[in-house]
Amino acid sequence: MRVLFTGGGTGGHIYPALAVAQLLRRRDSQADILFVGTERGLEQDLVPKAGFALKAIHSAGLRRRLTLANLSTLVQNLRGFGQALAIIRRFRPDVVLGTGGYVTVPVVMAAFLQGVPVVLHEQNALPGLANRWLSRFARRVAVSYADSARYFPRRKVLVSGNPVREAVWRRTREEGRQNLEIPADARLVLVFGGSRGARPVTEAAVAAAPVLLSQPGNMLLVVTGSGDFATIEEKVRCLGIQRSGKGKMLLRPYLYNMEDALAAADVVVTRAGATTIAEITARGIPAILVPSPYVTANHQEFNARLLVRRGAALMIREKELSGERLARAIEDLLARPDERARMAAAAGALGKREAAETIADEIERLARRK
Repeated sequence: MRVLFTGGGTGGHIYPALAVAQLLRRRDSQADILFVGTERGLEQDLVPKAGFALKAIHSAGLRRRLTLANLSTLVQNLRGFGQALAIIRRFRPDVVLGTGGYVTVPVVMAAFLQGVPVVLHEQNALPGLANRWLSRFARRVAVSYADSARYFPRRKVLVSGNPVREAVWRRTREEGRQNLEIPADARLVLVFGGSRGARPVTEAAVAAAPVLLSQPGNMLLVVTGSGDFATIEEKVRCLGIQRSGKGKMLLRPYLYNMEDALAAADVVVTRAGATTIAEITARGIPAILVPSPYVTANHQEFNARLLVRRGAALMIREKELSGERLARAIEDLLARPDERARMAAAAGALGKREAAETIADEIERLARRK
């Protein structure tokens, strides 16, 4: 079986594809798998690290209004379409799985024109325009939430959930804490902003740190994103926040072993990207969500509100975020273990650990029918 995966730019498009690819490879060690992504996205780092081949093509997103920049973008995408056609002719995939990002458009179009079955996966509660448009060329559209089905042709929809790597939910709390050297009795707050970081969230966490770390047993693990690490590290140094011993604040630019951090955490403070939501619900972790206001159609707030309605998370809008507000919310959760347990159970009820299996089953079914 030969499967081509396309999607990229951010971790939210890459991690679900990797979860499915790893499962297919475990099921069939001879499966031939190829990723097609962008030249500058996170896939350039993450896909080779996971042991899969990657080819890059030109692609860019069109602006939603008529501009001169769109002419350049159109040229890039036409070049990318030609590259995608050539890759598909050489690789001859049985199925193509598209997980989102600009690069998906030329690859899915090229696959459709060459008669290759396409499966799309939509991670967000509010689907993007690209996937809505591409759905007419797909055999199946796998969605993370049943609420998203109304945006696609009913006969094509498969409610799969959002795939996460098995390690995310199999890692035990004890293993996670041992790997990160977190004391067993510490109350750990994990703060991260998604695959590229989120400075407003990490800055609020730093501002909240003196209050939070004044309580014995509290610890913070803050993942800043590579671009913000030096700035945040300097703020921590200037504030004199403890960086070693009990009650410390751990700073990391990026974590390749995020499964350890999620397993170790008592509370998570993060954005509301689709893959982040999938990971915290697969594990069942109480969360404080700060949706990014900079995303298309405010889709992160749609994701966050779904968890809030089910009692699985709290939400703070970025315009309302401050160190003081965040400290109060975290302190309240840390002081109420029963409430954390209730939120954890609600989050776990939303998680779909079998999502990768559902999509892999569909890929194998289409490959057999080709």
